[in-house]
Amino acid sequence: MPKVPQHSVVWRLPNQSGLAVKQQTPEQVSDSAIVIKMLSAAVCGTDLAILSGTRPGGAEILGHEGVGVVLYAPEHSGVSKGERVIINPVHHKHPESVIGHSRDGVFRGLFWIDAADAVEGRLLVSCPKECLLGDVELALAEPLASVLYSLELLQEHCGATSLLIRGSGTVGILAAKLWTRLTGSCAILVSQSEAHARWLGDSTCWPANVRICCSADLTNVIGEGSSGLGPKAAILCCSRECATEGLRLLMDVAPEGATIDLMAGFPAEHREGRLGDVNLDAIRWNNIRGVSSSPPAAFADRSTGKTIYLVGHRGTAERHILQAIDLLTRRIISIADVPHRLLTLEQLPGAVKQMLATETRRTTKWVKAVVSFPQEDCGELNGAG
Repeated sequence: MPKVPQHSVVWRLPNQSGLAVKQQTPEQVSDSAIVIKMLSAAVCGTDLAILSGTRPGGAEILGHEGVGVVLYAPEHSGVSKGERVIINPVHHKHPESVIGHSRDGVFRGLFWIDAADAVEGRLLVSCPKECLLGDVELALAEPLASVLYSLELLQEHCGATSLLIRGSGTVGILAAKLWTRLTGSCAILVSQSEAHARWLGDSTCWPANVRICCSADLTNVIGEGSSGLGPKAAILCCSRECATEGLRLLMDVAPEGATIDLMAGFPAEHREGRLGDVNLDAIRWNNIRGVSSSPPAAFADRSTGKTIYLVGHRGTAERHILQAIDLLTRRIISIADVPHRLLTLEQLPGAVKQMLATETRRTTKWVKAVVSFPQEDCGELNGAG
């Protein structure tokens, strides 16, 4: 029976709105557990939403975007000692169970999970042995996989049209750059803030057919939405606080028959009056882990009279993560495409506090925070011979 040594863990504070580093004492774990040493982990907008209280989450340890190396694995667990693995956080059979949301996540030096649960939920994806990507680059694999899933759903319904994106975080940036590089079509990235749009335009290299603007300038950028010439595909990937405004903005400018992917979350009880009694949160459950169970659904916008299609998804399939690794390996996309800051685990609470604080988040000069864990060899786990 393996004994996990003492290691650092970032816990949620008792008031649930902040983080603190603690030392986890040595702990005996079951022979059926897979034990993983974390190599890198990234902060997602969902982590921030849980801490700000705009999204529910029961996990005491957050973090669902992570890469680690297997220290111990029982037989028939699908992984073996020494393998690098990507965390695929949404359970395949029980999608309400999500690592870092409803169950403890990866903001810790050592992470362990029951092998049967990992196999049933398809929660670990082995990194190809020939992959030479660094651990920090691989931290982008899961969010990039989610973007690939979104683009896949949109392309199935819309083809290689231009793409409109409301949201200028990691997902929005990756979607804009990847769409243009894969399809050759243009993308328009919309930020709520004019200052942030200007900073984002200067912070990294952009393909020539990506336009960045703020919400107030969108109509000028794409022309009148009623002309029918605007983007036929759109992604809503802003924060929950901005989701209602963002959806209305997209509906205002999208042409007749446009499809919007709801990557942004809505409270379960939320209804958008322009669309009637549709449960927007439920639309995100129509496609789970790469299994397309429901095509985009048509709704009449009571304000404009246009027909708008809505689609959504939760989680990603293993094929999306492997495709993301391939794109990162071929440098089609890279961590350099996203303004980011590398942190130690001990620096994570302060960085998250800065990202959440009203007075500092507008001046934060990064979009993605990535924890890089110490690389020392952990050796054998006690009792895991």
